[in-house]
Amino acid sequence: MWECEPFDLDLNTILPASRFSEIFGPFIGRLMRFMTPRRSMALVDALQSTLDGAVLIALQVQPGAAQASLGGVDPWRQRAVVRLTARAQAGQANRALCAQLAAWLGCLATDVTIVEGHTSRQKRVRVEGMDLDAVLAGLSAHLPKGATDDAHA
Repeated sequence: MWECEPFDLDLNTILPASRFSEIFGPFIGRLMRFMTPRRSMALVDALQSTLDGAVLIALQVQPGAAQASLGGVDPWRQRAVVRLTARAQAGQANRALCAQLAAWLGCLATDVTIVEGHTSRQKRVRVEGMDLDAVLAGLSAHLPKGATDDAHA
């Protein structure tokens, strides 16, 4: 069969460490920044103000939970996590989402509408009649104790 003698390959002879970091350092830094989620994403990052004064909220909805709650922010999806008791059947979870957000924010259920993701767990919700600071304050009051909101830290 094939027999090979062991040899010692020193990578520093091919590409010295100083040259490696000089060539690939910036690329590796950018790659790691995009691959690693931020430890705590602020709730404000899931909110967006519109030109007409409404607020858009990026949400990750989890239907069928034991109780309705705001579960913090998902750093990978950059969305606020909302757990709902309603099941995702025949629009029940969508109606429950609008009603729950209206209760948390202290506005009418008709002021909260789903604009994207009617059949998806990833949704974008529009809140009328409230500015970004009021929506942030209303949602921050319902964050779990373990979650931190960088905007208020």
